[in-house]
Amino acid sequence: MIPQLELYDICLIIIYLFIIYLSAILYVQNKIKTDSIYRYFIPALSLKIAGGMVYALYHVYIYKGGDTFVFYNAARDLNNYTSIFEPSTYGVYFNSFDTSLHDFSPSYNYILKSEDVLFITKITSFINVLGLYSYFTSTLIYSSISFLGLWYFFNTFNRLYPSSTKPFFIAAFCIPTMLLWSSGVLKDTVTIGAIGWIVYAVANLFLFNEKKTVSFIYLLIGIYFIFILKPYLVYLLLPSLFIWIQSNLKAKITSHFIRNLITPILIISIVSASFFVLTSLSSSAGKYSLNNWQNTLQGFHSWHEYLTKTSHQSGYSLGEMEYTLLGVLKKFPAAVNVTFFRPYIWEIRNIPTLLGAFEGLFFLFTTLVVLFRAKGQLVSSIIKNKDVFFLLSFAIPFAFIVGLSSYNFGALSRYKIPAELFYLIALVIIYKGGKSNNGLIEKR
Repeated sequence: MIPQLELYDICLIIIYLFIIYLSAILYVQNKIKTDSIYRYFIPALSLKIAGGMVYALYHVYIYKGGDTFVFYNAARDLNNYTSIFEPSTYGVYFNSFDTSLHDFSPSYNYILKSEDVLFITKITSFINVLGLYSYFTSTLIYSSISFLGLWYFFNTFNRLYPSSTKPFFIAAFCIPTMLLWSSGVLKDTVTIGAIGWIVYAVANLFLFNEKKTVSFIYLLIGIYFIFILKPYLVYLLLPSLFIWIQSNLKAKITSHFIRNLITPILIISIVSASFFVLTSLSSSAGKYSLNNWQNTLQGFHSWHEYLTKTSHQSGYSLGEMEYTLLGVLKKFPAAVNVTFFRPYIWEIRNIPTLLGAFEGLFFLFTTLVVLFRAKGQLVSSIIKNKDVFFLLSFAIPFAFIVGLSSYNFGALSRYKIPAELFYLIALVIIYKGGKSNNGLIEKR
């Protein structure tokens, strides 16, 4: 069932927008007294909300389908089931369950067996209650919650590089497909917000040395949400975060002798910790387990190729591929290229690929400008700046993975959001010469 925009929804949208903006204005009035960055809060929130509403309206009236309705309708069935107010019904929120035994649409019996879909369905059912069972108000709540995580990601790097506020704002809130695909009733909306909270928490714990208790809670919750929804994100994000933490801890040591002495110890510790954590997580990741990567990759390719042929979707190919480690690594340049710079203009098939093509041109132009500005010092700029190294150590491998596995421009536009965000922030820092906040350099 595809929900329609009716009078009930319009009235609720007006009421909820009033509540959201009133809360935001009161919050900003308090914060802006001590931090001028909050003059961007309302514009950023407005862009996220607009992105969510455009996404919802596009899928309701133009695309007329999509995962967003699967999550929303399954959540409505879950709401209906738990509305009988019997204690036994609430157990479904804490366990997996057989939808055939409950009042669920038969079409959901298969998809809700996947843990990530079941988890996002449970989240959506809570948000449905808050949104009074309107798809459009649920979208507003989704986009607002995601905005908060993204805002703190933006604010974290603004504290480190206060002279780069405007380009950071553009990178975080003004890229069209990033806005659209991270503001609707989707897994991607939750994961991008969780990434923002994780980066914010790590920065507080290891860079700014503040808000430690609440930041630790944000960190654990963020990692848990991402691991359930998209485990492969955790496989890349955690090692990158370990590298970022290690480089900042080492920078606090003033003695060159001790710093050189401790560096190999820290490296061994980081590698060991990454291996232990990722191995432990992988064992419970199902199809996203590191041991299952070949079958999962082949499955992605087969499914998206099928969609391209049967649903007239915009697919792409990286050519013949051997599903071995060496065969996959040979596709590294092509996969990274497709993530950041494709679809090309001649690959436009519909509105999403039109936006993606112009976005690819923007990324290509920005990359070339930064390369020209670096004047042969690009590698040095990356290695010497711990923040840039952290951002690219996540963005590039992640771009490789999503470019390699998507095989569909529509799916790729969703999957690549985190890579685009990290990549653009890194480019801004390189372009600006990597000049950080002087006060923070002393602390770091």
